Amino acid sequence: MTVPRAENELEVTMRSVRSGELPSERLAPVLLESELVVLVDGTPGPTAIEPLVVHRDDASFLAVFAATDQVPAEFSEGRCALLMPGSLLVGGAAPEVGLVLNTGSAGAMEIPPSALAALRQASATPTTRYFIREQMVEGQVVPVSVFRRRSTPDGPVDERLLDVDSWTDDRHGTVDEAIRFPLDADIEEISPEAAQDVFDMVARRTYVPLQRR
Repeated sequence: MTVPRAENELEVTMRSVRSGELPSERLAPVLLESELVVLVDGTPGPTAIEPLVVHRDDASFLAVFAATDQVPAEFSEGRCALLMPGSLLVGGAAPEVGLVLNTGSAGAMEIPPSALAALRQASATPTTRYFIREQMVEGQVVPVSVFRRRSTPDGPVDERLLDVDSWTDDRHGTVDEAIRFPLDADIEEISPEAAQDVFDMVARRTYVPLQRR
């Protein structure tokens, strides 16, 4: 006998919102913090991912699922399922695209493009994000590399610190990979305050374990 899978937090929240037990506003934060299943045609590339988009009348919706067993067979054929952070999907969605959860099921829920844009604005990340790589040096785990992602009008710019106030392009896509696959990354995101502590270490040429993140 197969034991039914326990619902994850997103599924529980969706059910509670549909039943009226929770207000609809409770869905957004759970969505942003969840790992969502997206479908891509064939084998995904190393840098660019184009999730499945479905169309309702004149609107387009990014199709995401709360779990892999929520993907209908007609959608999964010829496609690969990937797990991606909800915050990353919402943040990267085009302005004219909405989002539909568990499309093809009776419990599907749609977020129109205008509402998704408002959610994206409300959850916007800082204009600059910082990351570090740490290694064991003389018995201590200390920062050895600093990376950053800057938001610009032309899109994100990823860089690696060379020296005090000197940056170069992140040519190996280290930051992009860390954002898309944080569990597999060898760098960790830190706060701007912690990044300043590392900058001070670079200026002093003295490296110690980072005390704050």
